[in-house]
Amino acid sequence: MKRQMQMRSLLYTIRQFGFDPLRFCNAFLRLPIYIGTILKFLNIAPAKETLVRGNFRLVPSLHDRYESAGQATGHYFWQDLIVAREIFNNAPKKHLDVGSRIDGFIAHLLTFREVDVLDLRPLQSSITGLEFVVGDATRELVQFEANYDSVSCLHSVEHFGLGRYGDEIEFDGHLKGLVNISKCVSPGGSFYLSLPLGANKIEFNTQRLLLPRWPIDLLVNFELLSYTEIPWKGLPFSAEKNLEFNLFQPGSAGLYHFLRKN
Repeated sequence: MKRQMQMRSLLYTIRQFGFDPLRFCNAFLRLPIYIGTILKFLNIAPAKETLVRGNFRLVPSLHDRYESAGQATGHYFWQDLIVAREIFNNAPKKHLDVGSRIDGFIAHLLTFREVDVLDLRPLQSSITGLEFVVGDATRELVQFEANYDSVSCLHSVEHFGLGRYGDEIEFDGHLKGLVNISKCVSPGGSFYLSLPLGANKIEFNTQRLLLPRWPIDLLVNFELLSYTEIPWKGLPFSAEKNLEFNLFQPGSAGLYHFLRKN
């Protein structure tokens, strides 16, 4: 498992330079089948002369036939689905999200409710039901404090302070961010949080890996209602015992549902 994590980190780094070695190699391996499909199509075309006059061109899609119908797995798929269902069932009056995926989790929520979103980078689209505010969660969020009975921050806080999204470099940016976001939850309100699990490691400037108990020990005025571990591959599962004994799987994410006590 450790070796797999190292290889995944190496591939991620290489892809930052616009090159995917696995996809590159697979393209060559899959080329013979593509050529075969071209010949088969041309052989059955009823009017071959029209293909020659510019109505036919080659735009290869070499990988799609080898992939599944969709990506119904991974941290983002499961956390977006689980938390969206929770919010639908709880029907809060006002929901604030900080830094989660617009094209995933926020899109889920917008199908049934209005959402306020705070993010460091601007959003270029105007979307009905979405109130978007540009802001830095590592700074005081006075205008939002205790103003929402439901708040979410999914796979975001681990990036704070590392400069990945143009934010200021701060060694304890994740600490400041989590505390500031938690203050936006009104007493009795819900706070949904997810983050990648690991032995307090910084993978600069992509993310931090954090121990499962880290947010619980920090959010002293919150009660943990549920904790779910989401493997990179496989089904999520309830894992309260892992909080005490650090039995988490490398590469997993922790998904927390907190209730603010006061």
